[in-house]
Amino acid sequence: MRLTMMMRDTEYRDALIGMIADLDKDVLIEIAGTGSVRRDSVILTDILPSEIEKRSLDRIKGRTVFLTQVNAGKADPECSILFKYSSLQAIMAELALVWSEWSGDCGTITASSRVIAVTGESDQLSSLRCRTLAGQIAYRHGGSILMIPLGYINDYRIGSDTEDSAWFRKLMYFIDEGRDYMPESFTHTDSYGISCLRLPGGINPLTALGQSHLSGLIQSMSRHYDTLILDIGTCFSEMNLKILSNADNIIFFGCGRRIENPAEFIGNIRPEKLVNISGTDAGEEARGIDDFISETYGRTDQKKNDS
Repeated sequence: MRLTMMMRDTEYRDALIGMIADLDKDVLIEIAGTGSVRRDSVILTDILPSEIEKRSLDRIKGRTVFLTQVNAGKADPECSILFKYSSLQAIMAELALVWSEWSGDCGTITASSRVIAVTGESDQLSSLRCRTLAGQIAYRHGGSILMIPLGYINDYRIGSDTEDSAWFRKLMYFIDEGRDYMPESFTHTDSYGISCLRLPGGINPLTALGQSHLSGLIQSMSRHYDTLILDIGTCFSEMNLKILSNADNIIFFGCGRRIENPAEFIGNIRPEKLVNISGTDAGEEARGIDDFISETYGRTDQKKNDS
């Protein structure tokens, strides 16, 4: 992405350039005055739409993010206006969204995705197990990975609840309208390249979606990621049971105290899809995850051996 900054607040601008440079090396930044700017870049400015002559505004508003010091709403619904002191993640997400809408570049589309549903006898360690699984897949196999929580409580929250609620609503709007988007705008990604949806913490809004909307979300995200990990935990709703039956693989973590045979309640599934990882310590679970990855993705990763 090519970015032009047209800022009055030069101290803020310079600090932001440093943070963006540390965060994303693929953003090319140039500084411009109030004159003409490149035709192949998006614009970030603290000059508001109301201060720009209409003819000039019409030429740039489709590729510009306007920063405001107060939440005064949008004077023009076609303009992208963001609070100046939003998080860096929110600013970059807004820029990526404007870039994809304006340039038509919506990122790499993955031809297909492996969907792994994770469930078990307890919610307490479910997200930790999913993160462990994702980390091992990233290390052993590579590829892009997205984790989606499907339990009643979302404990994957990273950013601001207010910002993430707004971005989730925007994502569902894009999916419902069949519009393309850059997934980076709607996810958080850690230093290992593992992503999770931007969702508010606490009550998980995904559990309030209907079957068609949730299926649409999973199908849409599967176009952008090599592996989807669906954290179901103990949320065995009718909707999640359907998701379990349609997943490529199902990993069940248990100790046999409450559920001896998970296939009985999951329903009509092929036996080879279900992996039952039972153990009383972390070592046994780690070995079970390692065996699953070896059988699913191959015994070795040549890149690791070469290094």
